[in-house]
Amino acid sequence: MELGGGNVEAPGRGPRVLVVGGGIAGLGAAQRLCSHPAFPHLRVLEATARAGGRICSERSFGGVVEIGAHWIHGPSQGNPVFQLAAKYGLLGDKELSEENQLIETGGHVGLPSVSYTSSGGTVSLELVAEMGRLFYSVIDQTREFLRGTEAPVPSVGEYLKKEISQHMASWTEGEETKKLKLAILNNFFNVECCVSGTHSMDLVALAPFGEYTVLPGLDCTFPGGYQGLTNHILASLPQDVMVFNKPVKMIHWNGSFQEAESPGETFPVLVECEDGGCFPAHHVVLTVPLGLPTCCAGSSPDLSLSSWRRCRMKRCFCL
Repeated sequence: MELGGGNVEAPGRGPRVLVVGGGIAGLGAAQRLCSHPAFPHLRVLEATARAGGRICSERSFGGVVEIGAHWIHGPSQGNPVFQLAAKYGLLGDKELSEENQLIETGGHVGLPSVSYTSSGGTVSLELVAEMGRLFYSVIDQTREFLRGTEAPVPSVGEYLKKEISQHMASWTEGEETKKLKLAILNNFFNVECCVSGTHSMDLVALAPFGEYTVLPGLDCTFPGGYQGLTNHILASLPQDVMVFNKPVKMIHWNGSFQEAESPGETFPVLVECEDGGCFPAHHVVLTVPLGLPTCCAGSSPDLSLSSWRRCRMKRCFCL
């Protein structure tokens, strides 16, 4: 059952503000705005029937299955997600311990406790660890180019393959062992793609790669489900702030829009929904995922989110 918000009245004394998107970014923005002294007239337009976005915990299986986000990466005091989870009592004693918060992972995913080949045979943990040390040592080298050293190749993937190829030249094992080593390294490549959120490390620029920093703390999960975080934020909002099932079609700005309910008042922004509904506002906070292509937005004062969705379906990455 979706939470409906708190019992306080919706804010409405200050400027009219619309938040597009009811994921954690939109909910967080709404929470901050509601606590502002200006007390804005606020609405959050969410395209679906639920809040939380990519945070979604399924409980119909008798337990908790995370369909979206799973972990808190770097659960320590510098992490706002960790701070909120601790504030709402969503973590266990181990996750909240100072010892856990001080663990330095170096930004690398831990090695598996057991590995198998495609035929079902087990792989030597020593061999996996050896390839892990090789892969992560090269990954660590990629971060050095952030400090002004000219990048030798454009992408992280090209650099990794170039460096690993040089190491391969010194391998003296038989062909089967070499193939197994390459298979293990390929798995590390795939994991790194997941970490970096890309289909291929060839798409990740080498020069700025070192900008990514990792907070201390051993990654942890929410015992009761990640969605507990967004549910608590949602419950803190006024009850009629959320407007569900309102996919946004177009955002018009730099205009002078009016509505019958506010005669004589003009608004610089108009949010047009796919069902024909329109919401004029003084300000809009857009919390859609990163990567809005310029072929959809351009420089026009009309931003088409429907075109953006179609463009994404065509796998257009024209940033």
